[in-house]
Amino acid sequence: MNFRTYKTSLKKGFLPLVLIAQVWIFNACQEPKTEPANRSMDPWAFRSVLDKKPRMLTLAFDTVNFAAYDLASGTLYKVWNGGVTKEGTVFTNKKNIQPTTWGAPYYEEGKLYNQWAVSRNGTPLQVELKYEGYLILDNHITLNFKLLLPDGESINIKENPEFTLNEKGEIGFERNFKINKPSADLSVSLQQAADKTAAIVIEDNSTVADYFEPVPKQEKPAISEGYDHLGILWMENSDCYTCHEEKNAMVGPSFKQIATKYLKTPANIALLTKKIISGGAGVWGDTPMNPHPDLKESEIKTILDYVFTFRPKDADDNTKSQLAKAKKVNPKKAEEKPPTKPGFGAALEGVHPSYDLTVLHNEKFQPRVGALAFLPDGRLLVSTWDSIGGIYALEGVTGDDPKKVKIQRIASGLAEPLGMEVVDGDVYVLQKHELTQLIDHDGDGIMDEYKVVCDGWGASDDFHEFAFGLVYKEDHFYITLSMAMRLLSTERQLPDRGRTLKISKDGSIERLDYGLRTPNGIGIGVDDQLFLTDNQGQWLPANKLIHVQKDNYNGMAWGLSAEQELNPPKASPPAIWLPDNEIGNSPGEPILMKDGPYKGQMLHGDVSNGGIKRDFLEKIKGQYQGVVFRFSQGFTAGVNRLVWGPDGALYVGEVGMVGGWSWKERQFGLEKIKYNGKSTFEMLTIKAKPDGFEIAFTEPVKEEGLNSILEKLVIEQYYYKATAAYGGPKLDLQRLKPDDIVLSNDGMRIDLKISGLKENHVVYFNLPEDLKSETGNSLWSSEAWYTLNKIPN
Repeated sequence: MNFRTYKTSLKKGFLPLVLIAQVWIFNACQEPKTEPANRSMDPWAFRSVLDKKPRMLTLAFDTVNFAAYDLASGTLYKVWNGGVTKEGTVFTNKKNIQPTTWGAPYYEEGKLYNQWAVSRNGTPLQVELKYEGYLILDNHITLNFKLLLPDGESINIKENPEFTLNEKGEIGFERNFKINKPSADLSVSLQQAADKTAAIVIEDNSTVADYFEPVPKQEKPAISEGYDHLGILWMENSDCYTCHEEKNAMVGPSFKQIATKYLKTPANIALLTKKIISGGAGVWGDTPMNPHPDLKESEIKTILDYVFTFRPKDADDNTKSQLAKAKKVNPKKAEEKPPTKPGFGAALEGVHPSYDLTVLHNEKFQPRVGALAFLPDGRLLVSTWDSIGGIYALEGVTGDDPKKVKIQRIASGLAEPLGMEVVDGDVYVLQKHELTQLIDHDGDGIMDEYKVVCDGWGASDDFHEFAFGLVYKEDHFYITLSMAMRLLSTERQLPDRGRTLKISKDGSIERLDYGLRTPNGIGIGVDDQLFLTDNQGQWLPANKLIHVQKDNYNGMAWGLSAEQELNPPKASPPAIWLPDNEIGNSPGEPILMKDGPYKGQMLHGDVSNGGIKRDFLEKIKGQYQGVVFRFSQGFTAGVNRLVWGPDGALYVGEVGMVGGWSWKERQFGLEKIKYNGKSTFEMLTIKAKPDGFEIAFTEPVKEEGLNSILEKLVIEQYYYKATAAYGGPKLDLQRLKPDDIVLSNDGMRIDLKISGLKENHVVYFNLPEDLKSETGNSLWSSEAWYTLNKIPN
């Protein structure tokens, strides 16, 4: 099919009036479109937020002709000549923005026939429209809707849109309909929003075609248009909003804090410019700021000019006073921290010695992994958190030669697919705003139908409203929803945000817990229980591993109702605290271990802290608590998703984005590790005792010189308090000394008797570096963090 574009230039300030030339209604049977269509965009049908509407489907029929459907209302939203500005996390690594349309609409405001109406024998009925998914065959799309009637009956509608040309060469938008009505006394029509008396009766096999006058060539608007201050533009084009907000501290200080601390002087502007270009840490904490060598000094000056607009009126006097005091006081020399090495105060660097690693990504396939799942035939499914929103089937991953792996893209256009499950051979994927079943109707391996299972949770246009993970257990799906991050002071979180949801195959939803912030991943762990991780932030002083329990409040106060805020519920403690910058930054999906001495424990990855962590849990007084160890590093990027393969290997999906949410700025990776049977000397478990702890090892401990070695043992305890601030300090930090240390006869356990232990505290262990096994092996990692919610009797 040939499409005609118009080359007429668009004069500045001219608003084109696009008139509907004719509306044609064909009631005769239409031949279905069978010839494959050529589309210029990949993917040409894609889900996203669009124009601040959360549940949108955009169709790029060619380079200039577009249509979009609002799937929340089940209506055609817009038909236009122009394009889509693809901005946002998966497109351009920018937060706080989403895709928008640009160009000339083919229909005047309110004149689009997109409001469904039903009457019975001439009497209007109240109906509810339900979007049910779409089918793509030969690059043609068919959308499926259902009109629910008051008596429980329903009308099924299939709509096939397409741009076309008539005999005069005029471009038009054509909509083909198939309608299945339960009775002949029902009449279905499409109305205009502006004038509902303007209606078109739609019968089975009807076609509505509108033809338009020529449209001048549309120019993409300048990126600077629509910004109150160009500093916002340059920050969105960089990674500033990843770590900073205007008035609230996040990973880094707020703009208001920066503007309060520094006077707007040439010297300070030069100082801050240098800091932004070079990066570094120390002024606002230990978390480093990424360097920005690609930003021009003129762009940084514009950014700083915007930042200084947040300077409080009374800050100048306070700053001058502080500077005067600072001149009188001799600065204290910063306390030097002892040097660290991998596994001993610093992150690991290599792959766990008991596992062998195989790299599965390559130069042509570099996935930002959103989810992993295996098909019954042994193929690995990989979803990607990127502009494609794709699912790839990898054949041959269980073999020994990654070069023989065959990769096929089987689906695309998904909105941030961060969860996936295969149930009885059927593929289910969790998108940002929908749980979707993917169906291959013709057996060619490519998914044809994107069928809605559930889209009943609340959603807005906020970039941070992710839907994470997907677990299928006992005939139900489980997902987690993060909270919005850019709400106005007058706005509240939608009721489903920050929750774990239990979803039936019929789409019905049960809310389980609440008060989650960014719960990136849910999995089945010990005792066949559900566990999830949550990310540090406001009301989360550190990262968490959480046991999912019905009606539990997990502490993020943004999700409380106005009534609950008057009498806040008590937050349930996590199973394990994951201290920020030590053992966690952005924890991901937990999974139960299946092999080696660690069988029955859990693992979880971390996107920003990197690598995989190991979790040992025990149940004390009816409540899970336990310890987290470093387990393995040596992966290409930050670890997001984990799945066991039929070959017994653990498949590791990795992800990242520019600025903050990444491991060393790396953004993709797909690898697997497999147990090789080699022993690695390390702590296996730490168990709470009434008078202290028991540390078990994977190999017998060397007894010679043990007393003097263990005198160097470091044990600390502290607790966290949730506040409105981003993250939080260690409170009541105390150094503890064991009263007694006993090595078991077989050398596999050390019992520590410790006075002064407190419940609801984290107990930190750092074993001496010179502790050895009987065979002379050194520890793989010396540190552990135990969350002591309860002291056993």
